[in-house]
Amino acid sequence: MKNSRFTKTMKQVTDLIQEEKWQEALDLLRLTDVEYPDTPAVLTAMGDCLIHLDKPDVAIRSFNRVTELEPGSVEAINNLGVAYMFAHDFDNSELTYLKALQFMPDHEQTLKNLAFLYFQQDSRLGDAATILADLVRKNPTDCEALYLMGKCYETGGEKA
Repeated sequence: MKNSRFTKTMKQVTDLIQEEKWQEALDLLRLTDVEYPDTPAVLTAMGDCLIHLDKPDVAIRSFNRVTELEPGSVEAINNLGVAYMFAHDFDNSELTYLKALQFMPDHEQTLKNLAFLYFQQDSRLGDAATILADLVRKNPTDCEALYLMGKCYETGGEKA
């Protein structure tokens, strides 16, 4: 019975998130966290909502807890890096992405996130372009990587 109630609740959360009702989803997740504490799916969804509600510092706590519960999860570590990035803590964001890449060096989303982090720093545009060029070589139809690589060259050209 608990499993079916949890599944139903998480379906409601997913629906609210798809409708971009971040605060409603977060409120439901907080109630769910009381009933099912330390559940990685709940904590991850909470962190996602908090980022969308422009509360990355609070999201860091949720994602950090997930990394404690699932220390080898590249997804969890990557999410923590995203939260640091949105909190403008670029040093911790970079360290976190690099940690994730130690577990899975070719994790595309982490590589894209690291490239985006570098893109936000003028002195790291070349590093961003290098990562993205490698991703595009492996997957020439990766629209995200192609777009961001183009933005790197556009921005770099404007600064030259």
